Amino acid sequence: MDQDTIPCESCGQLTPHYDIVSYRGAEGSCRQLCTRCFNADVARLGGLAHFEDIPLEPIDLTDSVGETHRFFFRTRLHGNIVVLDAFELRDGRPSGYQCQVIGNPEQELLALLAKLIARLRRLLSIRHLATEGEKTEIAEQTVRGRIDWDESAVERTPLLVIDGREISWNDFGRMLSAFEGWQFKLEIVDRSDEI
Repeated sequence: MDQDTIPCESCGQLTPHYDIVSYRGAEGSCRQLCTRCFNADVARLGGLAHFEDIPLEPIDLTDSVGETHRFFFRTRLHGNIVVLDAFELRDGRPSGYQCQVIGNPEQELLALLAKLIARLRRLLSIRHLATEGEKTEIAEQTVRGRIDWDESAVERTPLLVIDGREISWNDFGRMLSAFEGWQFKLEIVDRSDEI
């Protein structure tokens, strides 16, 4: 068994860690389920007989500078909503560009996928950082990204993901120093909202 996979306790399928849900079912026990088995159980318990969890193959999309990004998808049913995630993989874990959309479980999953792909295309079309040689700076006056955490830091420190790249809190602070004396507005939004 690969270290990055574990067997689903329902179907037995070897599944990547990022596609496993620790699930406490109606009977009270906690099980490690692949998302397909998790979704099937949630659909059964919620009376969603028409929910169709179709497997979605990875797709490659190109960003504004011609770099190709491979996106993987994960569907999770949460009662009266369905969440569709898109993410890149680095070292076997979701990383880089990531986004999600939320929809109605009665909605056709392919329509939700089309909405997610359109969002990914918009996300990839804009560059917020400019690199000259070894120096990376803020390209314009707006920066969009995702807040993560820096596993390498001694204390819990934010790690920013901008343009699909991990930027340390210190490096981002250095980039901001070019705007000393300016004002800023920091707005935090849910990962399913478009920014």
